[in-house]
Amino acid sequence: MSIATKFRRLVNLYKLAWASDRLDALETERNLVRGELDAANARVGTAVAELQSQVDQARGETGRIESQLKIVTRRHEELTLRHEDLTRTVLTRAIALSTKRLIVFLTPGYEWRSGGVLSIAAIYQESAALRDLHRARVVLCTVPGDPPLLKYTWFENRNYILDLESVLKRCRHLDYLLLHIPEYAVNQVLDWLTSASPTLMQDIQDVQLNVMLQNIDQIQGQNIRGLMRFGRVTCTTAHEAYSNSATREAVGVSLHKLLNCNGPELYSLSGYQDKEPLLIVSHDEHPLKEQVLRQIAQVCPELRIQVIQDLHYEDYKKLIRRAKWSLTFGEGLDSYFAEPVWSGGVSFAVFNDRFFTPAFAKLETVYASWEVLMDRMADDLRRLDEPVAYHRCWQQAYDLLSDIYSPERFRENLRMFYRGEYTFP
Repeated sequence: MSIATKFRRLVNLYKLAWASDRLDALETERNLVRGELDAANARVGTAVAELQSQVDQARGETGRIESQLKIVTRRHEELTLRHEDLTRTVLTRAIALSTKRLIVFLTPGYEWRSGGVLSIAAIYQESAALRDLHRARVVLCTVPGDPPLLKYTWFENRNYILDLESVLKRCRHLDYLLLHIPEYAVNQVLDWLTSASPTLMQDIQDVQLNVMLQNIDQIQGQNIRGLMRFGRVTCTTAHEAYSNSATREAVGVSLHKLLNCNGPELYSLSGYQDKEPLLIVSHDEHPLKEQVLRQIAQVCPELRIQVIQDLHYEDYKKLIRRAKWSLTFGEGLDSYFAEPVWSGGVSFAVFNDRFFTPAFAKLETVYASWEVLMDRMADDLRRLDEPVAYHRCWQQAYDLLSDIYSPERFRENLRMFYRGEYTFP
């Protein structure tokens, strides 16, 4: 073997030895890194376990808090119900003391935000003020079958709502009972009368059942004549348009025009200069509502549009004092039309001959149909948005409404009702 060959072998052996040492070193380094990773993973695992423990503990505390909150809420509800029951019991006993004559207004047992509820509340309050005339105690009760409700909270009032059956059970010596019934609830009350009358009303000598007709559309399908089995039946109306002999003939009982306890005296008037570019819109559902509002928003981008939802009534009255415009999707001549006008605003509606009298069809902002409204309203908003045109348009609607409605005119109508002087006997 040559020296060169031996030298190359020696070099190769050296390289192998060096590579082996290097591999050992890398293996050692790898083991160290693996050890560090294992230690890190262990620390992470410990941290995760601790964090999970804290999460589980927090969940447990949250569960305990939620459980305690449910207990407190349930306890509060129980105390509230007890308080309401106690208040209702005390008031029922007070009503029954030596009562011979009783007038009852039935009202929904729900927090419905509607002009109908406000109207019933107003008739109840004004009737209570006429005790010298009718010589009766006056009470507000939920419609039989509705859930108990002590008081409406969405408008300012001091009216407590009692349970009709409890009141009649307490008033054991009645000679006279007048039951005011909302038109939509006639059949519901008739069912109750059929089951309760034999035990609660058989000894009452004079029973009168008055249907409060506040929305002519809601009387459809209601069995007014069925009430005649239980006493004299009358009907009072809230709109001029259906206070006529045709309605008297349709309902088949004496009809009296009562209208609403409303008018310009009850509102704070503001002029054009104090108004904001705001259109308030009634909450009523309508198939064209979205399309109408979208079209107005496109033509009048500077106009703020607000659909009225869940507002306290006093906040609503403040809002309509600021708003230039109002649009109702309801029956037409409703609170979303009249109240903004009495507050200095201009109201828009589609003419509805079941609620509007013919004179309203001549107003610039009362349209013949929804198609006409969609064609003209956006342009009319721009045309009327200057002081002279605005005031002229507002004044026309204001005068029409004020010719029909006033609190004093309503009170005289109410006095005539309790004297038995009906518009259509």
